[in-house]
Amino acid sequence: MICQNCGHEFNIGSICPVCQSDSVLLNKARNASLRQYNNGVAAARSGDYSSAIDSLNQCILFDKRNYVARNLLGIAYYQVGMVSDALKQWIISASFKSEKNPAQKYIASLQNNARTLERYDDAIVMYNKAIIQFESGSADLAVIQLKKAVDFSPNFVEAYNLLAAYFISHGDRNKAKFYIEKVLKIDKRNPKALEYLAVMSSNESEKGKKAVNKTGYDNSDHIGAKLKRFVRPELVTFVAGIIITAVVSVVLIAPAIQDGLGKKIGELEAQVAKLEDENKNGTSKFAIEYNHLEEENKLLQSENDQYKAAENMHDQKASLQLAEVYTVAGRYGEAAGILMKLDNQLFTENEKNKITELRAQAYPVAGRHYFESGKKAFDTGDYETAKSHLETAMSYSSKEDFVDDTLFLLGQLSEKKGDYGQAKEYYGRVINEFSNSNVFTEAEAKLNELLAKG
Repeated sequence: MICQNCGHEFNIGSICPVCQSDSVLLNKARNASLRQYNNGVAAARSGDYSSAIDSLNQCILFDKRNYVARNLLGIAYYQVGMVSDALKQWIISASFKSEKNPAQKYIASLQNNARTLERYDDAIVMYNKAIIQFESGSADLAVIQLKKAVDFSPNFVEAYNLLAAYFISHGDRNKAKFYIEKVLKIDKRNPKALEYLAVMSSNESEKGKKAVNKTGYDNSDHIGAKLKRFVRPELVTFVAGIIITAVVSVVLIAPAIQDGLGKKIGELEAQVAKLEDENKNGTSKFAIEYNHLEEENKLLQSENDQYKAAENMHDQKASLQLAEVYTVAGRYGEAAGILMKLDNQLFTENEKNKITELRAQAYPVAGRHYFESGKKAFDTGDYETAKSHLETAMSYSSKEDFVDDTLFLLGQLSEKKGDYGQAKEYYGRVINEFSNSNVFTEAEAKLNELLAKG
């Protein structure tokens, strides 16, 4: 029998001696995954994308490495306007299988249409703002944001649903029905839209007109009072690179392998401790067993380290793809944050060249952004934020035209905190590295003043 988890071949029992996985359970899980995949395919073909998303999420829950299911899940998300969720699934899929994988084509399609990607991103930002505005009582502004969101992303089902819920809560059945029909044309069995339709046809629609507070939420048992329960929480946009990267990292781990190795290592260490005590009594048999177990323990530790290294490699490759997507989309700050964390030693020469190229595009723009926001914070007296943003600007910059101003501001901040040694260093760099700087004279005066104080 060959273990479906780690590939080890064994002949006795159903438990793999290497990773401790139960082959019977793994087969059941894979069969369950296949059933959910088939359900997802059937639902997607019929235009029932909500059911397809539910089934395919169950499928990858049983089999995280099913890249085909992830590709289809990404398509289903894309069809209902959830482009960031779609992109996440395609990136994870590509990290599992890089060659002859349609996910590469889907990602490239988005990369080649940066403006489209940006519009989808803006739509999600507007949706998030609408939720906040509903909660703060600015319902009119929220509706404007949602209408802009569906203009930018015409298949944005969540935004249509929120508009429908709002108009139901205000008793405007015609507008509510208009947006419900929009949803059902895109996703023909969308559960929220069907529920809203059922509410409108029931007596609750009359009952719900009784009490609407200033926030636009109905205070009765009507759907408006339960708007929060029906609305998807704030959606993650493309700017949340760290979140997507973290998800990619988690799904790349083979839990059964690592858990099995960890358990085996713990058992061996316990046996080693016991044998050490017995060996002190002079029984050579235990000394031999101790040495054998110690070697086996080292071997397992080495295998565990290899799995962790492979996991880190996958994580880094996925992060590079994500950084490239952000750079194409003009999200240079997010791209720079990811690129800063990449370990060049883990990449091929071509990939290293790609990283260098991306950094050359993203770093200067990100550096200027942080310089400008740091200067603004400095001017308003928010010195902690200013220091953080200016130091970040320096980490992305080399000799750009704002570096001398950044150093000068950091010198002033160090002075305000009483760190005169650090202030001297910043002013000295302005003088030594930027002789033509517009702040050269001021930096020189500041440095002389500090030197005079000792």
